[in-house]
Amino acid sequence: PFAYAAEISDVTITEVTDDSASILWKTDVNTDASINYGLDSSVGIVRDPTYDKKTHTLKIENLDALTQYHFRVVSTDPEGNKSATAGLVFTTLNNQKSIVDKIIKDLDKVVDPKELVRVVEKVQQVAKDVIHPPAIIGLPRVAPESDSATITWTSDRNSGSMINLAADTEYHGGTNPYKISQGQPREAVTAHKVLVTGLKPATLYHFQVSSQDTTGLIGVSEDDTFTTKSLLPRISPIKITRIQENSATISWDTRGLPAKGRVEYKNLKTKVVKSVGDPVLADKHSIQLSGLEYGTRYQGTAIATNQAGDEVVSKPFVFVTVRDVVPPEISKVSNESTLYPSEDTKIQTIIAWSTDEPAACQVFYSQGLVRGEGDKGQSMTPEANPLTAHTQVIVGFAGASVYKFWIFCHDTTGNESRSDDFVLITPVKEKSIIDVILENFQGTFGWVNKIGK
Repeated sequence: PFAYAAEISDVTITEVTDDSASILWKTDVNTDASINYGLDSSVGIVRDPTYDKKTHTLKIENLDALTQYHFRVVSTDPEGNKSATAGLVFTTLNNQKSIVDKIIKDLDKVVDPKELVRVVEKVQQVAKDVIHPPAIIGLPRVAPESDSATITWTSDRNSGSMINLAADTEYHGGTNPYKISQGQPREAVTAHKVLVTGLKPATLYHFQVSSQDTTGLIGVSEDDTFTTKSLLPRISPIKITRIQENSATISWDTRGLPAKGRVEYKNLKTKVVKSVGDPVLADKHSIQLSGLEYGTRYQGTAIATNQAGDEVVSKPFVFVTVRDVVPPEISKVSNESTLYPSEDTKIQTIIAWSTDEPAACQVFYSQGLVRGEGDKGQSMTPEANPLTAHTQVIVGFAGASVYKFWIFCHDTTGNESRSDDFVLITPVKEKSIIDVILENFQGTFGWVNKIGK
């Protein structure tokens, strides 16, 4: 009988890797299976010699990665009738590890130094074309403090973390414009975080982040800037003085750092909140709260604001307004006398002093150090309005004389106080040249005054 060769169909290339591939096909009768394959049309062979199946799969192994192979499938039935496909192709995958392993294995066979130099040169050329420095992704982020800054950034592969920076006054152009370098150059991370310390407050800094990988390639960011925060004032313990029926004085200092002072306070009965402050930068603060209600509990905080606008708030303090029974305190008493030469010589004396609360005062004085019993001295016109800074001007004191003076004050609730006694000496009138000549003449010819006696 006439014999027909098997019909081959559904040839499929499956499971292609970097060093193998599987070929599947079908025949209409049971046949064996063979594959002819190679790098060109001169193909080799891989065979399953059994004739017991219609679906065939053969795996071709030990292939080269990233390589195109030619093949055709062949099937022969038990009677020896052979069928084959036309030439087909497939390409193995690109597995970098397999390629490198094969190169390293082949390098062991290279013993000629000249050829090894060629290998090195080729590796360097390929690395230069393929490998790039770590890339800085996006912009670095900065969280500045007064004497430090935390800088974070991301790179596209594991690398070190370094910060290069310089104060704006020290920053200059050129290949290395930065004066400070801090960080971890040998760590291998993609999420970078460096705390830069030893910075000056309220200072503009230029900076650049830097990431170096294990091959020595360095990725850097563009130059950027940040400004450190100003020093924050520290508020000393709050002192509450001169608590009266309708006022209180709040005092504190900011320990040598100039700041603006403000007090915010709440009437705990009415819940009304008010604020009073001083816009002048100073390190010692004393703020009087006025218009308070008698017998009322208040809560407040002191607020210090530095030149950059940063605020520090004290712990809350509480006080209760009480009836005023404390007299005003007189302090900083001073005096200065000035002589104005003329035909009618005049002496002007200025007396100044302070009180720790608004008070109306009056100056009393007497000539000489000793006063007779019942001598209340003379007085200046009493002040019309309560003040804390006081000045009185006296005209009419005799020259080259000793005067004693003292001060009486009373506050708005009638509490009185008296200062200590103070002594002042008025200046001596300077002698004219004629007076000096006459005195010398009389001293030399003093006998003339005795003539006729």
